[in-house]
Amino acid sequence: MKNKININPFKKIIIIFLLLLDIYMIYTKSNNLNEPCLKIYIMTHKDFINYRYNKVYSIVADDKSQLKNKYNLDIIFANNGKLYKMNRAYSEMSQLYYIYELYRNGSNSSKYIGLNHYRRYFNFTDNIPDIDKIFEKHEIILNSPNKVRGNMRLQFCRAHKCKKYDEIIEIIKEIKPEYYQTALEVSKKKKIHFCNLFIMKKQDFLNYCKFMFDILFEFDKRNNFTSDADLMEYSKRLYKNGKAQLYQSRLEAFLSERIGNIYYFHHFKHFQIFDYGNFKGLNRNITLNQADNNSKIIKSEK
Repeated sequence: MKNKININPFKKIIIIFLLLLDIYMIYTKSNNLNEPCLKIYIMTHKDFINYRYNKVYSIVADDKSQLKNKYNLDIIFANNGKLYKMNRAYSEMSQLYYIYELYRNGSNSSKYIGLNHYRRYFNFTDNIPDIDKIFEKHEIILNSPNKVRGNMRLQFCRAHKCKKYDEIIEIIKEIKPEYYQTALEVSKKKKIHFCNLFIMKKQDFLNYCKFMFDILFEFDKRNNFTSDADLMEYSKRLYKNGKAQLYQSRLEAFLSERIGNIYYFHHFKHFQIFDYGNFKGLNRNITLNQADNNSKIIKSEK
């Protein structure tokens, strides 16, 4: 008769734990292998001619009726997003919030996340550079900054109502106090990254979105903005010209560009810069070397 091998109960627990750990590691590794390295979302509010062919791009639109052309890319419709009724006010940020929710709840996943517009793209177009290599030395990819007259706050004041910028700074002081000093310093900068174009690591993207929308939602709450109609009414009281009313109703979108700069300079020291432009009509066979020649690497000014 064979002797039974007696195993100490404690050792049994250890063995079971190690087996479960191995299963978890295999599962996690498998998921990571299936996770795309990069997704760049093209935000649009209307139909457009698409010159992107690489599958790293996905189109994000508010309504199926907006897109009439045939596209070879994935299309995400943000009709049911929280900010759908404030699309004019938030512009591309309403669609970005929808993407943020998909990543936050695990519906979408990728190592890096980027934002482009239907008429603004990083100049590498379809010739995607080695993103992993870029992020070995750099923390974020941004578009070239624009030099403004005066500084970031004064530039906003010339184009919009100054008190709304100051409200954002006050909100940061109250609900994100660790960013307040950075907000004051960045307000004095003469170079600004407009357009909300970026590529970030996934966790940085999640942190960025939380920072951004915590501030903007508090701003909406204090101003009783719940829909685009509220913003239009606000604009009508301040601007007599109809075109100015439509333009100024994009208030949250304009503020988001400045809030984004505060986040960039607070968290990141080294930026990889790619120029951007409207690539309508651009030869899609542009070489990677040409794209690399248009890129810049800068160290941010803290």
